[in-house]
Amino acid sequence: MVNRSFVLRGCGVVVAALLLAPTAAWADEAADHYNLGLTLKRQGKTEEAIAEVEKAIAIRPKYAAAHLTLGNLWRSKGDYAKAATEYEKTVDLESKDPLAHGNLGAAYLRLKRVDDAIKELERAVELGPDVYDARVSLGAAYRQKGDFKSAIVHLQKATELQPADGTAWNNLGVVKSRADDKEGAIAAFKKALSINPNDAEGHFNLGVVYRRQRDTENALGEYETAVKLNPRLAKAYYDLGILYSQERRTADAAAAFRKYLETGTGEDAASRKEAEERLKSLEAAGSGPGSRASGAVKPARSK
Repeated sequence: MVNRSFVLRGCGVVVAALLLAPTAAWADEAADHYNLGLTLKRQGKTEEAIAEVEKAIAIRPKYAAAHLTLGNLWRSKGDYAKAATEYEKTVDLESKDPLAHGNLGAAYLRLKRVDDAIKELERAVELGPDVYDARVSLGAAYRQKGDFKSAIVHLQKATELQPADGTAWNNLGVVKSRADDKEGAIAAFKKALSINPNDAEGHFNLGVVYRRQRDTENALGEYETAVKLNPRLAKAYYDLGILYSQERRTADAAAAFRKYLETGTGEDAASRKEAEERLKSLEAAGSGPGSRASGAVKPARSK
């Protein structure tokens, strides 16, 4: 069986905007362009905003707030390389600002420069121990490195800083599951869902842990809730197909695999191939209402 993965939130999440308001000495043409850029940004006119902020920087190259805003604008367009360049300039100008380092570290994480991300994010939490987003990003970075102990430390701290934000709780659940702390993972996912009960991917994550514990009843309940909340959550249909097959609910299994193939157009080829093979086996065994196959379906491999 093809491995299914958890849904990690805030992986490379960019921290809150750095607040470097222009001083009275900057009340010049550069500030005019910068302020117009901010207005355009708020209006959703990203290209126009970029043009105005770049004009501000051309006039005043060491305009830290403008570099930070330009980085945020490039980030909003998904251009993390250009965002990182602007954040690097911000850090050069504001070397002791934790949010500047946090933004840069988060951009590096998006660029898969994990070691560089950890360096900047560690500097961010050294300068500002209570910067929530930097803690969440550090958790994601250390998880990617396989350092689950460090990831848990930062994510646990994030849950203490903002206990009513489900992102850190969800990510803590993912890491604890990877660290083979299934009970801790369940507790973290349940906390995340108590904050965001309509989070389909959160229910999917909890279902994955229950399935790995061979708690089929609870796993089915979470997966079924997930697809009710998000009928296009393909990976949940895949796992439902596996569990229904194990329960000899042949018709339900076939329906789940059909929904997976319908909704999972972006899933990997190996997963789709296996789903197709399982569906063929189910159909060959007879998947009418109430039918119960007895060995026609391949046994699921452990994930």
